Amino acid sequence: MEENVSIEFGQSVPQQLFSLSDEEFLQTIQWKSKRAGELCKAAQAGDVNRFSRALCIHLKEVTKQKKQGKHAAEMLWASLWSEEAEEGTCRSSDLISLVKSGIELSNKSCKSSKNGKRKKSPELSWDEVSRLLVGWLDQVTISEPLRPYELLLLTELLENVGFRLAPSTLVRVWRHSLFAAASLCFNLEETDFSEISEDQVILVSAELPWRSGFLFSEISGAKNFRQLGQQNLRDCFFDRTDTDGTPHADILPRLDFWLAALTRSLFIGRVWGKSVWDQEAQDRFQWLVETLVSAYACSGKIALCSNHTVEHHDLLTLAAYFADLAGRSAERLYLKSLDSGKKRSRFFIQSDEQPSNQSDWSEWAVLRNYWSDASNLLVVTWNGDLPVLSLSAMGKLLFEGCWDFSLTVDGKAVSGDGDWSILCWNSDEDADYLELHMELESGHKLERQILLARNQHFALFSDIVTGSEPANLEYRSFVPVVPGITGSLNGETHELMLKTKGLSARVFPIGLPQERDFFQPGSLTLNDQSQLVLHQQATEANGLYAPLIIDWEPELKRKAADWASLTVSEAGKISGRDEASGHRLRIGAHQLLVYRSLKKGETSRAVLGQNTNYESVIGRFDTNGDLSPLLFVE
Repeated sequence: MEENVSIEFGQSVPQQLFSLSDEEFLQTIQWKSKRAGELCKAAQAGDVNRFSRALCIHLKEVTKQKKQGKHAAEMLWASLWSEEAEEGTCRSSDLISLVKSGIELSNKSCKSSKNGKRKKSPELSWDEVSRLLVGWLDQVTISEPLRPYELLLLTELLENVGFRLAPSTLVRVWRHSLFAAASLCFNLEETDFSEISEDQVILVSAELPWRSGFLFSEISGAKNFRQLGQQNLRDCFFDRTDTDGTPHADILPRLDFWLAALTRSLFIGRVWGKSVWDQEAQDRFQWLVETLVSAYACSGKIALCSNHTVEHHDLLTLAAYFADLAGRSAERLYLKSLDSGKKRSRFFIQSDEQPSNQSDWSEWAVLRNYWSDASNLLVVTWNGDLPVLSLSAMGKLLFEGCWDFSLTVDGKAVSGDGDWSILCWNSDEDADYLELHMELESGHKLERQILLARNQHFALFSDIVTGSEPANLEYRSFVPVVPGITGSLNGETHELMLKTKGLSARVFPIGLPQERDFFQPGSLTLNDQSQLVLHQQATEANGLYAPLIIDWEPELKRKAADWASLTVSEAGKISGRDEASGHRLRIGAHQLLVYRSLKKGETSRAVLGQNTNYESVIGRFDTNGDLSPLLFVE
């Protein structure tokens, strides 16, 4: 064996090290200090048995250290949160199965010890797990090295139950992990991250270096590797969040994997008594968790984020703890009240802060009325070709998916010609309001209004199409309804009822005449793809307003409803529908006014006795007939 062949962090890892015997491999390790401990002395002597004993003692201390502190039990095997993040391979699946066998075996050993009684023998013993691990490691080669997630699993295995493995197996697992970690360290700067997801970027470039730096802390260069991981954690986190902690909408589909890596890293930092980042980053992480909890629906998932291995409730609860979120904060109380393991009655949490949030940079918004298991939650993203939305009404998921559209101008299809951008955001004690914009072909543009009332149970979804020249416009809006929800049309009007267990929602296309008439074009239907389809037309018009109101107020679900389009005038002259559009909806004793200017007027306009210079007005009439505004947009 050549004297210059060695293994340490930050240096090239000679490939011939992989084929050395355990005795020879141990002797190539460069230790950080000349004050040799037992691990170092045993390795330098090439004494595998002595090294295994010393490593076993060391790992027992690590295991003991990990089990201390609040939520340690939930974090012990947190690597399995990312099980589905790994692109499926038989080898990785086999390792996951082995880890789960180790967990089961460890849990049974603990129960047996606590009860003081002998339990039925588990399916596998530690000797069998050790033997299977050796067989699994035989599949790892120079051409098929450990994958990053496999390294994470082995690292956690060593930390938690490494001392229980057979001595020879323990040394093999440890050396394979060291070889993979040192190789990762040397190759990290040249790694191409352009084609992998953000959660994999943070795993490879940040979490693994941070964690490996602690496990192999006595080896030369480990501290630098750990510090590199620490810096990359901060960079990855800051790169994908706005200054208020809002994560970019691009990572929402795999946000739980991304958040899992951050949460595990914070936990490991506490285990070893080292802070992951400074106060600025900690504050931003706290804001991130607050935003994600506000987007967490009573149905058990973060809106627009797929459920994977880990329950979103459990992940958010742990993230909130490591974010140092106050125990009496609305977010922590909300999560506690929604604890799936407890039977609960209806709850309402008082908070001075509005539970809504929006970020231009992150391209998503959270509209929420209050903290309750019967709250209304609307989450919207606009980072793709189409806005994506999720609406939970009184805790029941009603809409979720892409909000599509189709437009023809003089019989010619017109599509989008740019990116979506935000025009307006407003959140106050009356409502949350979002307005989006997109340029279309042929000089047309599309604007979208989204409003969620705070003290009433209704939402507004409307589209505004405008152009520079009069044309025949035919427009369809496709709002995504959750599969399984049934829809039924009123016998005589364009009203449509959506129903699911525990919820009835009435949909009013107030831009259409109330009565269905064969000679009047336009319709509202629920198609076979579970989409609400609103169809409207305008002849020789510069614009078109297509509003939908969805109302799920329990007290109003059986009340008679009627609506009408209103006359809008300017300086005594009636304005065309392509200039300004006003509508009134009455359900029982409740009346709602919706007004939108499609073309700026020279003076104020009058609609239903109201004079306004505003572009948009949405409000309710009180019992005296006075308008109580929910929204004014200049």
